[in-house]
Amino acid sequence: MYYETLVALHGVLDRYPWAAHLACDDTGSPLYDLAMRRSEGYGWYSTGGWTYKYEGWGEARIVQDPGRWADCLAGGDWTQDGEVRELAWMSADIPVDVREPRLPVLHIARILSDAVHRIGRVRFTGLHAVLPLHELVGDASDDLEAMRNWFALADPSASVPVTVTVGAGPTAWGKETAVCSAARERLGDIAEIDVAAGRLDVSGMADLNGEHGYHKTRERGVLRFTCRTREWSPDVAVWLVEVIGDSLRATGCAEQVVVTASLAATPDARTPTAH
Repeated sequence: MYYETLVALHGVLDRYPWAAHLACDDTGSPLYDLAMRRSEGYGWYSTGGWTYKYEGWGEARIVQDPGRWADCLAGGDWTQDGEVRELAWMSADIPVDVREPRLPVLHIARILSDAVHRIGRVRFTGLHAVLPLHELVGDASDDLEAMRNWFALADPSASVPVTVTVGAGPTAWGKETAVCSAARERLGDIAEIDVAAGRLDVSGMADLNGEHGYHKTRERGVLRFTCRTREWSPDVAVWLVEVIGDSLRATGCAEQVVVTASLAATPDARTPTAH
């Protein structure tokens, strides 16, 4: 048995002339090939799934490597109209007995980002991830602290507005304040977060209709937050998504959720460069 997670990048892609012949849709062939090449280059994927040879018991045995996953499906929208699109998405199957504090959200986001940057100029505007929180065990605090320390090495005078949302079921309803408090502890003084009031700016997310775990009207807005970060990139978006996911777990939300982090296009905001 397996459980599934999914990561998708949103933004605007301007393809290089030499890559203009490539097209991508839900079959995902060009994106899938690029992502798998990059994943293999990082050593994050093997055709054997989650297994490798271990000789510590006196003989070679095939055992599971919990740091790996099996890709499932991939796709993207590379329409050249200057509008925000869901540029790349990939789902991943993970065995139910490979349970850890974190999902491979950063790994998948990194290979997808590398893949789309390989074929064109990218203005990254948002990310969404499907997080099966009920399947995670362990303490991710050390990892989250390391991520916080990394993002502390950014211009402290910079302030980028980011919108974060959570689509979840009843176990998360009414917990905005508790989740926000838990997220503040995990973010420290490197980023600000508040429960959103009024209309939320989600212009950084493509206008989808339920594809790939994301629906802007179904359950969206159950939990809504406004953030300020020192920079903007897929890595920052992953950090915010993981912080919110861990905060949800800490407040008793043990279910599958969809978390988004997107650049808010407020008039006073600087236009950061996506990486």
